[in-house]
Amino acid sequence: MTLIKNIQISSVRLSERIGEELMQLIAAGILKPGQRLNEVHLAESFGVSRGPVREAARELEGLGVLISRPRQGFYVTDYTPKEISDLYEAKQWLDQAMIEDFRTHSDTALYAEILADIDTIDTSGKLEFANSLLAFRTRMSAHLNNRFLAGQIQSLHRHFFIVSALLHPEHTVERMHRIIDTQRKFWSAMVAGDYEKARTVLHDDAAYWSRDVAPRFEEPRQTTG
Repeated sequence: MTLIKNIQISSVRLSERIGEELMQLIAAGILKPGQRLNEVHLAESFGVSRGPVREAARELEGLGVLISRPRQGFYVTDYTPKEISDLYEAKQWLDQAMIEDFRTHSDTALYAEILADIDTIDTSGKLEFANSLLAFRTRMSAHLNNRFLAGQIQSLHRHFFIVSALLHPEHTVERMHRIIDTQRKFWSAMVAGDYEKARTVLHDDAAYWSRDVAPRFEEPRQTTG
């Protein structure tokens, strides 16, 4: 019985690792929007059977990163402008819930710790920044008291990780610094106990990026920069 449990745990961890690898392949542009996953080829590349690859694909489907089609397999999600707008609308709702969770269950010492953690975000390149920002946001959401809320926020940030990877906008460096600056303003407001300002910072930021990003998913997608 112990052996069976160990095998199950190992299988779960393997599918999670493969899921992370698939996310990186999408972020790097190796797996493109609308592309079908070749489970056989991926299994050979990872040195595993098709089972863990399929399990990882199901998990990413649950996060909205992949979609499945009957008798055809899994495909990389290709976002529409409406779906992008929906993501930012959901972000505004979740941001408000996140602030209330922190306000109720945390303190300024934690806010200051998260504020200092912003310095670890890597701006040396587009993919490095996307990975580092996702890691920062994952660490941040791990402090939430409501675990269901934390899971929803992590799922949303995985979507934004993919969305940012699909874009090739001009002024990439400026965009990275705007994101970091927003994080600094938000967590500085939290440290100061100015929750209303914190709400406004995230609300205005989501509105800004919705206006900027959603039109970029009209066909043909922008490839400048």
